[in-house]
Amino acid sequence: MNNYLIHTLEVSFCFSAMYIAFHFFLRKLTFHKINRIILLILLPLSLILPVLNEAELPFKNNPIDIPSFDEFISFNHLTVPNHKEKIITPKSNRNIIDYLFIFYCIGFVIYIIRLLIPILQLYRIKRKSKTYIKEGYHFITADVPTIFSFFNWIFIPESKINDYEQPIIDHEKVHSKSLHTIDLIFTEIYIALHWFNPFVYFFKKSIIAVHEFQADQAVINTQIKKSYYLELLFKNITAKQSIKLYSYFNQSIIKKRIDMITKNHSTKTNIIRYIILIPVLLFLLMAFTKPIHESEDEFDYTIVQSINTEIDKKDPPSIFPVKDGSIKDITASFGKSFTHPIEKKKIVHGGIDIRAKQGVPVLATADGMIVNTSSKEDWGNLIVISHADGYETWYAHLQGFNIKNGEKIKKGQIIGYVGSTGKSTGYHLHYEVRLNRERVNPMDYFKK
Repeated sequence: MNNYLIHTLEVSFCFSAMYIAFHFFLRKLTFHKINRIILLILLPLSLILPVLNEAELPFKNNPIDIPSFDEFISFNHLTVPNHKEKIITPKSNRNIIDYLFIFYCIGFVIYIIRLLIPILQLYRIKRKSKTYIKEGYHFITADVPTIFSFFNWIFIPESKINDYEQPIIDHEKVHSKSLHTIDLIFTEIYIALHWFNPFVYFFKKSIIAVHEFQADQAVINTQIKKSYYLELLFKNITAKQSIKLYSYFNQSIIKKRIDMITKNHSTKTNIIRYIILIPVLLFLLMAFTKPIHESEDEFDYTIVQSINTEIDKKDPPSIFPVKDGSIKDITASFGKSFTHPIEKKKIVHGGIDIRAKQGVPVLATADGMIVNTSSKEDWGNLIVISHADGYETWYAHLQGFNIKNGEKIKKGQIIGYVGSTGKSTGYHLHYEVRLNRERVNPMDYFKK
């Protein structure tokens, strides 16, 4: 759920950046077919670009090695979950993410309904109306306010069936032949998915405008006089503006159409302006491509150079990492050795284990930056925080996360919740403190 919302925001960012470039540099060009293609490409492209964060580019740095989990957990050291007890659930996670997702879904459903209602109404009107086929087009005389097309159906008002001039009918034929209705339906579906982004509504106006420009140009290319065609457009202004029920299929942009008809055609040299999209795409491609390291056993970890100046150096990890917990809840101390029951070898405990119920909040023990949130084999759900002066804190076996990679966090901030993921036999937190990549005893840093 959280990942979907983040992906949706990334898609919106990509879409907005590309549409802004189109709006300011390309929309006034008279290459209507090219503009239509460009606009339609923006939709799938904006969906694909954020997925490229799965793609990786070579990047060299000083990564952290995540070793095999060198700890054996026994029932004697942990709180075994009692299924009769009431389980504590992470409230903050539910309050923020769940409600945002519900709100998003409500908006999605509303826009899908807004799309389906007029389509269903058109099918109902068609069944009640007379239809005749001519030149492959279905002409439907119905109780509608003005002429419009829907796929290869051309609806004509019963009371005005003999009033429309041929150029106006030819205009709707172009819409039908060019499959403009499909563009609009896909646009509405995209809007339903990203209804919170204001640029999708400007996009809808742009695609409708390009459709009208394309149809106008096709009619004018039949050698009809521009003055005569403009006169017909003026004649239909009142009818176009009165449409409400079918405004999805007929947006009134008469003024823009007249401006485009009377405008001189863009010269071929203006084609070069489409190059503006290349740097925009390169920027977005780099923004959503993550680096990789030379070893497959290393996870992404970029040390931010400014972290030492932004984080208090005099405050190493010092508070207890489990909310409302204390040293009395520690079930396994630092440096304690165990004999693995299966591998029959001694292993040393590299941190401390703290017993707690499922879902109890886990706190950041100092200011820092999140450098890893992942599910790592025996570690389970793991968080690694980089602090000033070479300190790191590790939090393992978590039920879930309340933060994301690269996020700056404050001391005492909730970063996750106690769980039993990975190599664990009960609910607890495995907590480590590292100084210059070497493990140190967390007990030495707790405030007395």
